[in-house]
Amino acid sequence: MEYEKRVLPNGVRVLVSEMPEARSASLSVFVGAGSRLEDRRNAGTGHFLEHIVFKGTAKRPTAAEISQEIESKGGVVNAATDKEVTVFWSRVPARHWRVALDVVADLIHAPMLRPGDVEMEKRVVIEELRMYRDQPQDRVHTLIDELLYPRHPLGWEVAGREPVVNALDGDRLRAFMRTGYVPSKIVVGVAGKVNAGEVFEAVAELFGSSESRTPPKVSPAPEAGGVRMKLLGRRTEQAHVCIGWRGVPQEHPDKYSLDMFNAILGEGMSSRLFLELREKRALAYDVHSYGTNYVDAGHHIIYAGVTPERISEVIDAALAEVARLRDEIVPADEIDRVRDFNKGRLELRMEDSRGVSNWLAGQELFLDRVRSVEEVCAIIDSISAEDVQRVARKYLTPDRAYIAAVGPRAAIAKVAVPEAAVVDIEIAS
Repeated sequence: MEYEKRVLPNGVRVLVSEMPEARSASLSVFVGAGSRLEDRRNAGTGHFLEHIVFKGTAKRPTAAEISQEIESKGGVVNAATDKEVTVFWSRVPARHWRVALDVVADLIHAPMLRPGDVEMEKRVVIEELRMYRDQPQDRVHTLIDELLYPRHPLGWEVAGREPVVNALDGDRLRAFMRTGYVPSKIVVGVAGKVNAGEVFEAVAELFGSSESRTPPKVSPAPEAGGVRMKLLGRRTEQAHVCIGWRGVPQEHPDKYSLDMFNAILGEGMSSRLFLELREKRALAYDVHSYGTNYVDAGHHIIYAGVTPERISEVIDAALAEVARLRDEIVPADEIDRVRDFNKGRLELRMEDSRGVSNWLAGQELFLDRVRSVEEVCAIIDSISAEDVQRVARKYLTPDRAYIAAVGPRAAIAKVAVPEAAVVDIEIAS
């Protein structure tokens, strides 16, 4: 993957990959301002801001004008907020890349934030919050985050809290944007059938006038909490359970070994969790695992949705698969297969202009450089079965496990944390 990079005088970084064989062009603007910048007083502000900018901008005063500008070209424009980043993106036929860039730049630099729009959007975001709380398969992930990152923004719901959302106004939103949307924390990635020189010139015109500012400091990730389990009783047909462990930060040497561990354990229909818990034992319809890496922390989670009376059986079976990876060397043919799985997923991602633009912007924002596909594939090839066993033994031990469960009270009351004679339990609300 070839690309060019330039840094504007104010600190905005621009990366462009020319893909002459493509018919599309994709734009990804990564802003290093996620929910992690918040505290209890403003939790949810970043997510609300990502919503409200689509209500109108200086050039396009209504939501309809914003969406029609892109959709009339056959394209898509959207945004998302996470713990450490807010992403604005658009994918359009290549000949319309300037339109996409102008729309996204306008969202970031000139949102209207009108009082009437703010009040209207509060209702939408509050309904979104209530939806998350009513969906046990979402709620259980919030509970496990709260255990792994106690009393810290990394453990909170990105969408925030209703009292904060209800108190938001244009001034608070502008203050968050000024604090978090700092040019040195903005990366523009463009990929597709474009001319790099033209893109650099256009981005400089639209993003170059913002004044340089000092980026905010974020509070360091806390240690995992002393409370090892959170239970939430709900009248549900299924019980939902997460088993979690703290992992490593984005740039830790063990990251890719843990990624390999995770692929073996719970990614895809050929993973050990899927084959054992679903195919062999019919314990769950949805069972999988995933890893997340932040700048100074990380975690690994197993999730399953299960018939309530079998929740303990599912937990025991999932932990047995983790124990197997600690106790037994993964066979050579399985390691080879999972190496190809991880490399193949990455290679296929780079076939698409949006995949490339996301890769460029995300790598640059979090690593201050862009790893090539070949570099990452070489790292994957270097990981041995012994590396997988080593990280399993180091990070995923029973005494470091945390459990969150949502479901009928009688069923989840029987859940136990492994290797803990006495465990602190929190009953969630």
